[in-house]
Amino acid sequence: MIVLSVLLLICGCGGNNEELADVQDIPELPVDTLNIVTEIGIEIGDSTNTFGGIVSALIQPDNRILVLDQPAACLKVFDIAGNYISQVSRPGNGPGELVMPWDMFMMPDGRLMILDLGKLGFVAFDDSLNFMEEIGLWTQNPPFKGTPVSDSQFVAYKIETDFSDENIVMERVIALYTVGEAEWDHIYWQDSLVASMNEIMQNPSMFVIDLLDPLSIGGNGSDGIFFSLKDSEEYLITGWSKEGDEFLSISLDLAPVNKTTEEITAESTYVNNYLNRLSGGGEVGMIFEPDQHKDMVIGLDIGPDGNLWVRRGTCDSPFFDIFDTEGNLLHHAVFPAEGWSWKTDVSQYGILAWEEDPESGYQKLYVLE
Repeated sequence: MIVLSVLLLICGCGGNNEELADVQDIPELPVDTLNIVTEIGIEIGDSTNTFGGIVSALIQPDNRILVLDQPAACLKVFDIAGNYISQVSRPGNGPGELVMPWDMFMMPDGRLMILDLGKLGFVAFDDSLNFMEEIGLWTQNPPFKGTPVSDSQFVAYKIETDFSDENIVMERVIALYTVGEAEWDHIYWQDSLVASMNEIMQNPSMFVIDLLDPLSIGGNGSDGIFFSLKDSEEYLITGWSKEGDEFLSISLDLAPVNKTTEEITAESTYVNNYLNRLSGGGEVGMIFEPDQHKDMVIGLDIGPDGNLWVRRGTCDSPFFDIFDTEGNLLHHAVFPAEGWSWKTDVSQYGILAWEEDPESGYQKLYVLE
């Protein structure tokens, strides 16, 4: 009974908490607990250990931890014990400097690719974090997400916009790119969203929800590329080979979960403040209204054990379903820390977690095992 109660707490329903998750949501397989082994970040003090806003973090093969700080427009480097090593880059338009860093990923050969929306492409560093080159590929609409598949190719999520009569057509694409080439090699997935200017004016939040962060992609060239569209009613993961052949489809029958009133208010406040900051501190002229429902899947990638780690968005704590690369559910893992804004990075080198909007008012980065 105690075990059942704990699992209900971890994967409890949202809304007003008037009902609990269906029995189908209670894990039947072992649930491993992820523990904090290192904490990085302080509220006030040395700027080397404070964060303005973490947008991405990862662990290198040599166990260095890289933290991409968007407001500071730099990369902070720590050892695995949390000791500060150095800062890479700074704000600016010069070679190797950053304007609006948005995401980063590491190529198999160790090169670090920082996606900079302000530079419409990538700022690349070698495995020693020395600046190599800027790869400005697009005149507009650079990718929002990326994952490597080889030393010369990566998969990215990108949008294209087109005006048709009174409507705006927004095409969402996941495609394979060769480094240095603006055109894709082939498309894995695409769809289109069509909205009139009137619809957009009435619901501008659709841009944030449906365009900026509508899906998860992860994986590598050897195990495949994995994809899930964020959806409040369907838990579905697709696996493709590098060549674009579908080799895997995973689904789970889970109960939809509503966000609590507190979660909706906190998310709205955070995103509005974030958008205002991106606009330079001025008002962006919109009030963000979050989706009322939690997404089934909010992250996926190959973990330290070589298996596919899928993060559920319906749980109160960061909770992972762990599958082998043939789609068999093996077990689960949970980081027992509540909060609506937890972000995680799972890779073959380790697991990181941080809150976008921590209750304490300042960010910490956690190394988990």
